[in-house]
This record gives sequence, structure tokens and C-alpha cells, in this order.
Amino acid sequence: MPRSEAELSFSSPKELIEIYRRLANDLEQVGRDGPESIAPEVSISDWIIAKRAVPILLGTVLGHPTVRDGKPAASTEIVYWDEHWQLARTLNRWYRLGRPLIGGSNQ
Repeated sequence: MPRSEAELSFSSPKELIEIYRRLANDLEQVGRDGPESIAPEVSISDWIIAKRAVPILLGTVLGHPTVRDGKPAASTEIVYWDEHWQLARTLNRWYRLGRPLIGGSNQ
């Protein structure tokens, strides 16, 4: 059953900093020292690559670097959401939230 934006859970900025800092550190290590420097404690067997749905923004954009003003667009995954301050951060950029779609999933 789909969840509305109000029911989605996003990490706080402090939690996001920790998560992305660890990710960046890990990628820097493998880039600098090579894959042989990584010794995972967790293994996974009988695996496949799968896709899952993630929250994104769909709407009409203004000021986007590659989409013309007034055109519809889909964002990358939302990683931070603050409806009170009308802000959303996706993997690629910040968005100022304008008016929501009447009858949209966050209504």
C-alpha cells in the first residue's frame, strides 16, 4: 500500500552527515588502496541485483540547470524533507517546495 509523503521517514541532517561521511570515507579508501583493502564482516549469498521504489519529487520546475522553466521533471531520490521550511534535498540538489499538486499523495 503506497504511503503519503507525510508518512515517509527521513533522517535528520546530523544522521545524513554521518551516513554520507562513512560512505565517502569507504569509497575514498577503496579508490586509494584498492579493493584488497576492504574486509567486509558481512557476506551475502544467493544474491541478485534488484530495484526498489524510492521517494522522488514529480512536478513543474523553475531554475533547474537542465530542464526548461515550466516543464515537468522527476527528481532523483529524496534524502531530506522538511515541509515546514518547504525544503527537499535529493541526491543531486536542493529544491524549494512550492504549492503541492491538489489531490496529490501528500494531501
